[in-house]
Amino acid sequence: MTEVQTRTRPAARRTGTPRPAPPPGHRLVHALPALVPGAMMLGFGLIQAGRPSLSWDEVTSAEVSQRTVPQIWELAQNVDAVFAPYYVFLHFWSALVGTSEVQLRLPSIIAMAAGVAVAAELGRRLFTPMIGLITGIILAVLPNTSRYAAEARPYAFACFFSILALLLLVGAVRRGGPYRWAGYGLSVLLLGLFHLVALTTLVAHAVLVGLFVWRTRRRRTAVVWAGTVLAALLPLLPFAVLGMRQEDTQLHWVQPITFGGIRGMPGQIVGSPEAAWLLIGLVVLASWRPLRRLAPMAALVAGPLSVLALVSALISPMWVARYLLVVLAPLAMLAAVALAGGRDGWSRFGAVRIVAVLLLLGAVVIPAQRAVRSPTAKNGPDYRAAAQIVGERRLPGDVVVYPPRSRAIRAGMDYYLDRLPDRPADPLVRVPSAETGRLIAEEYADDTVHLSGAPRIWLVLGAERDDPITARPTLRRFLGAEYRRVGIWQPERATVALYERTRAS
Repeated sequence: MTEVQTRTRPAARRTGTPRPAPPPGHRLVHALPALVPGAMMLGFGLIQAGRPSLSWDEVTSAEVSQRTVPQIWELAQNVDAVFAPYYVFLHFWSALVGTSEVQLRLPSIIAMAAGVAVAAELGRRLFTPMIGLITGIILAVLPNTSRYAAEARPYAFACFFSILALLLLVGAVRRGGPYRWAGYGLSVLLLGLFHLVALTTLVAHAVLVGLFVWRTRRRRTAVVWAGTVLAALLPLLPFAVLGMRQEDTQLHWVQPITFGGIRGMPGQIVGSPEAAWLLIGLVVLASWRPLRRLAPMAALVAGPLSVLALVSALISPMWVARYLLVVLAPLAMLAAVALAGGRDGWSRFGAVRIVAVLLLLGAVVIPAQRAVRSPTAKNGPDYRAAAQIVGERRLPGDVVVYPPRSRAIRAGMDYYLDRLPDRPADPLVRVPSAETGRLIAEEYADDTVHLSGAPRIWLVLGAERDDPITARPTLRRFLGAEYRRVGIWQPERATVALYERTRAS
């Protein structure tokens, strides 16, 4: 009977017998594991998204996005070449939408929500709908998904395209077809355009393709994959070459990798050490049989970590937590496999276990979730508070001064002062940064000449100092002879000092 059935099935298809129609709501049910976590992440990302002051990197995004495209390309020749595609995207986005904190961060919020949804869908396809759903929920509640969703930088896009590329690769490997391979190649290209370091996730792609070829003996798949990746990487070469030339200016602040840095990295990536080790504990408990099902996810975690650690130890320090956010999705998926036990459906014990662990994870991350939404959660000075101090006390004729060759403090203050009804002049700028082809404005050599006659001078620093003039020592004699300090304020990681003229020149 079995033999007859196997022979008649192809005949039925040849005679055009239609397949049974899927039940109503079939597609919606399959989409729920992705839609629910994606909607959660969108909601979490939008909660108080504008409350934190812009970080020192975000003020660069805000400033550069207001340049013309030729000016952005000119900047890329000197610095930040690896971020040039993101700056161009943000240039057109802000021209359409605006430049408030939420408007600048909204693309990243959407990208992170899409990344969570895609991770859940990948979990459904590789394992079960329940594992997909748990993957998305875990990913949505982690503190750093919220923190970098509300960040006007390209890291959320890297998270999205890294997991999207793997999802599209799964489809291309299983079903083939030029359109699927083209979609995969485009996702790899976009991944590199938004963050070159995220291309370390290609290690996992190689593992997935290698396992498929080993199991099916279809070596042509490996050839097609290699060709697709090569075609996607070729347009990225100019950005990679420029980035390597700018290594000294781009990464000069990164500390050498140490054992302590390696040990603390899980907590920095997740945004909560307690949550990080809870997830790692779940991964250790996961059933790793058959290995071929979990190997791509394990490689997606281990690959970027290993590559960046080796590069940092042997070539140049790059051991930075936000460069490794791409490991969050596979880490969440491996934890979901441990929770669900590789089975679909809800047993009584399984339901209790899953709910209990998710509730525990939610309780653990509450302090960190609150912290990432605080007004000073971002890296750098509290530009908003500093600008508010100046704005509330400003008088006609006031001028503002920054430390020489300042980048972020001038850009951050300009961003927030421009939102006030009136602002002090910045008389030391000879050539604005947008016209220098760099991130730093050119100032006049003799600063006292251009400050002479100002009734009051504001000196704003991106650090807390008891004696603000130490940041601009050339003004010590000038201010000491003709001015007196009448006020000093120290918002988070900043100093604002006000000097008032004491005698006529």
